[in-house]
Formats: sequence, C-alpha cells, structure tokens
Amino acid sequence: MKDIFARVSRLRPYAPFLLRLAFGYQLIDAAGHTALHPTEGIPGYADWLKSLGFPLPLVGATLSAYAEFLGAILMIAGLWTRWAAFFLLINFVLAVLVGHVAIQDTYKNTMPALNLLAMSAFLLLNGPGKPSVDEGL
Repeated sequence: MKDIFARVSRLRPYAPFLLRLAFGYQLIDAAGHTALHPTEGIPGYADWLKSLGFPLPLVGATLSAYAEFLGAILMIAGLWTRWAAFFLLINFVLAVLVGHVAIQDTYKNTMPALNLLAMSAFLLLNGPGKPSVDEGL
C-alpha cells in the first residue's frame, strides 16, 4: 500500500492544476457575464452593494467583477498565480463579510464564496503547481 502512495506522490505538483481548473471555471461562470457585459451586469451588482451599505458601490462592483474574471483567467493559465490569488483572497474576504455574514446569509449560500476564499489562500501559499506558465509548463 505504501508503494501505491509513493507513486501517487509523484503527481503532487499537478494537484493544484485541478483546483485551478475547477475554481477558475466557477469564477468565469459567475463573473464572466458581468465582466463581459458591464453595462448590463455591473449596475445591478452595484445596486446590490449599495443596498448593503457598501461604500462606492459602482467602483466595488467593477473591481470585484474584473478581479474575479481576470483572476480566473490568470489562475487557469497559471500566470502570475500568486498575485491573482492575493487579489481574489481580498475580494472573497470582503464577499464573505459584506455579502454574507453582515446580512446573516445561510451557510449554504455562503459556501461558494468560502470555497473560493480557501482556494485563493491555497494558491497564494502553495503556488500554481504544474502545468503553469509560472512554473515553466
């Protein structure tokens, strides 16, 4: 049994790639429409932030949408991964605190933002793994 795990351990550098793909897709799916169609998505997002009392809601909505969308692209490619993870971590700490905890949202609704926060922290601390542009493919 130990031999099996030793062989599997050789694949360890590739594990972050699976996370980058899964969570990158989730971010593109969630933020893509807002970032690619800003005249439709950002005003609604800003209105929601305004209803929560978030300062400068239009700026916050714009920064959040583009941080998520561009961060997802960088994450999937493994390019500037730790920088992307850093900005995504800030984004999702704010999302959890302002968008979920402050309004006493359910754990089920908060879970996607918590997962993305955890993934951002993991990539910030561990890097992108292989294959990635940062690691020289």
